[in-house]
Amino acid sequence: MSAFLQKAQRIYNLAAPYGRRKMLLVFLVALAQGIFQVIGVTSIFPFLALAANPGQFMNSELGQTLLRWLPEITERQLLLVAGLFAILALLSANAVMLLGEVARARYVAGLGHWLRVRLLSQMVNNPYGYFLHHNTGELLKKASADVMSFIGGILAPLMDFLARLIMVILLLATLLWINLGITLVAGLILVGFYVLVYKILGRMRKATSDGLKAANRGAMKEALQVLSGIKPIKVHGVERFFIRRYGGFTAMQARLAKWIPVVNNSPRYLIEPIAFGGIVGVVIYYVVLGQSVQSILPVLGVMALAGYRLLPNIQLMYGAFSGISISSHALEEIYDEIRGRGFQHPLVFPDPFAASGPKPIRWEEAIELKDITFHYKGAKTPVLDGMNLRIPKNHFYAFIGETGSGKSTLIDLILGLHEPSGGQILVDGIPLTPERMRSWRAGIGYVPQDIFLMDDTISANIAFGVPPEEIEMERVHEVAKAAQLRRFISEELPDGFATKVGERGVRLSGGQRQRIGLARALYHEPALLILDEATSALDNQTEAALMEAIESLHGKLSLLVIAHRLTTVRRADKVIQLAGGGVAREGTYAEIVPYLPEEEVVNQDSG
Repeated sequence: MSAFLQKAQRIYNLAAPYGRRKMLLVFLVALAQGIFQVIGVTSIFPFLALAANPGQFMNSELGQTLLRWLPEITERQLLLVAGLFAILALLSANAVMLLGEVARARYVAGLGHWLRVRLLSQMVNNPYGYFLHHNTGELLKKASADVMSFIGGILAPLMDFLARLIMVILLLATLLWINLGITLVAGLILVGFYVLVYKILGRMRKATSDGLKAANRGAMKEALQVLSGIKPIKVHGVERFFIRRYGGFTAMQARLAKWIPVVNNSPRYLIEPIAFGGIVGVVIYYVVLGQSVQSILPVLGVMALAGYRLLPNIQLMYGAFSGISISSHALEEIYDEIRGRGFQHPLVFPDPFAASGPKPIRWEEAIELKDITFHYKGAKTPVLDGMNLRIPKNHFYAFIGETGSGKSTLIDLILGLHEPSGGQILVDGIPLTPERMRSWRAGIGYVPQDIFLMDDTISANIAFGVPPEEIEMERVHEVAKAAQLRRFISEELPDGFATKVGERGVRLSGGQRQRIGLARALYHEPALLILDEATSALDNQTEAALMEAIESLHGKLSLLVIAHRLTTVRRADKVIQLAGGGVAREGTYAEIVPYLPEEEVVNQDSG
């Protein structure tokens, strides 16, 4: 029970930020369901009492009260009124039941949408280093599949469980008022039966939950790997290898799924004979005592109808309780993901719909790196160790060095994707703190080696992240021209800037993708343009054309370029050679080249 209460607390912590008023409204509707169920069940009592013994009922306290309200009425007319009232009460109870189910479904669906968006927003707001240590497939599973499992397997059953619990409590209270002895005996038998079954199936529930957690995670991970790496997979002809790996996890899902009905529904097939046997036992008990069965017929009728209402509700409560236990893996995944960033109760989610786009930091003098040290998690030695560098505004700085010398790490630090392990980054003498990073990045244009393109139009990919109705097409044309891309788009693409690029830009060449990346970097008029080996995958001619476009910006903004070939940075104001965790040499292209090993110069010039 303590484990269930802990789960309930976690569920509340996840659901409360969505709206406590919404939650309260759902419970008020559930309370109304319970009240109307009691009215519906008890409404049959006057009808059965009249049908069994009209005279006795008319002389009873209830009968006398009805006669005071309806003085001129015969027994037959009263029987008709009682029957119509019972039918109307049962119809009203069922209508309120339907209303309650709609209210719960609406609440659960709304919370599911809200939680999926917030969880993805939570992931995206993690530091860049977080994504270096987490598998994309597992993150996708948490943001999508686990939320759906949480909604369908935990939240919806829990809401249903609580609504039915209210009904069961009210119905049992009514039965206790009608006949204390029979209700107590029946209640103890039912509770004991379900507790026993729940205990017996405990290990099966836990094994199924743990197994589904591993199987779901593995299936999502393998499916994402197959689709992401389809080109090399097909080239090497290893489709069967990956399909077998994926199939292993889906087979595990199928094996575990067959036990869910056993765990959730097995009591149902035993409880109905037990309940009917109880009614038979009551009748036999009264016959043995020599009492008239007719005298208890109204009570048995009400209890039979109450049992008809109670048993499905109790079974569904058990199924919900058991299902929550089986699906607890989804709750653990979501809760651990959210709590992993150190949030305290109550949980506060970032709002993805809030106004975004902070004003960029305007700077006039220089970027300074003072005693910068950086360790990757788990690494024995630092990538950068006590590095010092000053980059004046509107200068062109190029970075060279062997693989592992820290070029890309340095750029990631300047971009604010990593926090230095030691030292400071200053802009016009002011430290770049985490609170200033979004504003700092708002003034940066970034062109990586591998350009990410959405399966959308050319214009949408240039105005990256801007809603379609807010795209400034004049600016799109302007930056496309600066990236030497406008003629290609206008003359060679069938729909011009409205042409779809395909998934990950598969319909474009490498040089075209890089130019779109450059146009994107220029769209928001950055003060700093960074190219992280953006030309390394291009041929000499394409790279020369791209660098010509980039060099045309020299003096208009600050340029930081990680060079793949030395010849591409001949016009740089400074060439920085990195080695040993810091700056090995700093100078113009002509000053640096003579000090480089001949082999390195040849390799970098030839690509």
